[in-house]
Amino acid sequence: MWKFLKSSSDRNNWLETDEIQVCLWGRSNVGKSSLLNALIGQNISFVSKTPGRTQLINYFADLNGKLIVDLPGYGFANMSKVQQEMMINNIKNFLLDSSSEKHIILLIDSRTGITKVDLEYLNFLKHLNWPIDLVYTKIDKLNQSQKHQLKKKHLEIVKNENLFFIHNFFFVSSQKKTNLDMLVEYIDNILYNH
Repeated sequence: MWKFLKSSSDRNNWLETDEIQVCLWGRSNVGKSSLLNALIGQNISFVSKTPGRTQLINYFADLNGKLIVDLPGYGFANMSKVQQEMMINNIKNFLLDSSSEKHIILLIDSRTGITKVDLEYLNFLKHLNWPIDLVYTKIDKLNQSQKHQLKKKHLEIVKNENLFFIHNFFFVSSQKKTNLDMLVEYIDNILYNH
């Protein structure tokens, strides 16, 4: 059983904890809220078709105090440039903060694959000392041929862009529950056996 713990707008109200924080991040409208709800088996995070709904760092905890953090998406359009920059700087500062251990799961839309904007943030993440995984969302929207092409393109980009720091990658669908069990088990292992 999971519950919403708190929201944070800046470093003054980040959660102070000794627990590892599994951080979900990705482009706006990539399906973070849907994936979070599917992972924990509850409708705990607000799902919207409007990009950029999540504008705060949101903390969720299970009964044992294990943490998943939902970070605001990047690439949102419904904010001023100044607001966008403030939010991205807050997220970057949060991820750079070494007072609590983090494990970053970057979500990528299967329909687009890794975009230029995703690469920009992957290059930022590359310089952190946190483990990083990729989760391709909305895999149910692709046919078999497109799935094959996506996997092939993923491997090419990892090689060409020197993204070998990425630990694992998953192809999931929150809606169809595709590969969710595997991802839940993986995250549980991070939270309970790190």
